[in-house]
Amino acid sequence: MRFGLLLSGGGARASYQTGVLRYIAEAFPGTEFPIITGVSAGAINAAHLATHRGDFDANTQRLVDSWLSIRPEEVYTTTSNISFVIRYLLRRGDDEGEGIHRALLDTDPLRQYLIEKVGDKDGYLSDIDDRIRDGALEAVAVVATNYATGQTVTWVQGRNIDRWERPSRVGISTRLTVEHVMASTSLPVIFPAIRIGDTYFGDGGIRLAAPLAPVVHLGANRILAISTRYARTQQEADAPTITGYPPLGQVASLLMNSVFLDSLDQDAHMMDRVNALLKQLPARKRMGLRPIELLVLRPSRDLGQLAGEFEPTITGPLKLISRILGTKSKSPDWLSMLLFEEGYIKRLVEIGYHDGHVHRDRIAAFLNLAMEEDVHAEERRRAG
Repeated sequence: MRFGLLLSGGGARASYQTGVLRYIAEAFPGTEFPIITGVSAGAINAAHLATHRGDFDANTQRLVDSWLSIRPEEVYTTTSNISFVIRYLLRRGDDEGEGIHRALLDTDPLRQYLIEKVGDKDGYLSDIDDRIRDGALEAVAVVATNYATGQTVTWVQGRNIDRWERPSRVGISTRLTVEHVMASTSLPVIFPAIRIGDTYFGDGGIRLAAPLAPVVHLGANRILAISTRYARTQQEADAPTITGYPPLGQVASLLMNSVFLDSLDQDAHMMDRVNALLKQLPARKRMGLRPIELLVLRPSRDLGQLAGEFEPTITGPLKLISRILGTKSKSPDWLSMLLFEEGYIKRLVEIGYHDGHVHRDRIAAFLNLAMEEDVHAEERRRAG
């Protein structure tokens, strides 16, 4: 069994993933994921787990502590006035300038934060080579979008990595840096594009139609994917979240969901169907394909709706953006991706931990520990 971990995007919502991972580390000591892939904000979590020469338990605790201590000013800054936004919208596309002049928010604070938490003095992700050499890690990958070609690029650091090429996506072996993580997390228009070499890159979720593909390419046959999207019931899906003409915020939320969250659901559904077909065929007729065990965990609460509860308390750049986008939606998904507020982050970590506990049996079965757990339970019963 080769375990792989896929951490999807969602901005601040990625803090939910840390609660799930923390529960797994506590409930199932000795768990390790030698293949780790991060997309968008999930790349930040992937970098935390891959760096530092600790075990999964220590690294998940470090990851949770980092999220609980982060503040909005450690992620982005901007000039808090309407004239700035107007100047941005009217700026010519060929004007010189980078950083804050090219996006609504400046993410240099996030760069400094990542350098402190997961980088070394030269900007590379720390300790990854040592962990690969020690056998604790096989590969770690982050995904970004090449703005020049429109291709999805997966940068991989690991052992014996073969480059893969498709018209819409490529995999490249490299030594990962903080800039690769910054590129993967660069929300279009909101965060500035990141220059690597002679090319500018943006968020990895923009054109990623098959988010499971990189971790499959890297050889995982048991994949845990942690989504930040709540699975609505049919009744919830049919209920409108706004009345009247849609404000810009509602349109932005739909676009963000389409870019960062919808593709994992579709890809997981397709993998389930392929697995079902493969299991009906003898091995000699599978054309080299193999069934892959997939477990997708997702929030038990609508994280966008939860963000709406914090909207009256927001200040600074988010308050400005909220005024521009409109606040009529009952589930402002756009806000949930930028809400790096202490109270909201803490709630997401708690929900993630709770959801991990709720799905304990599913996780145990995925880790192939169900039989072992039954044996231990019987031993405890006899001892008691």
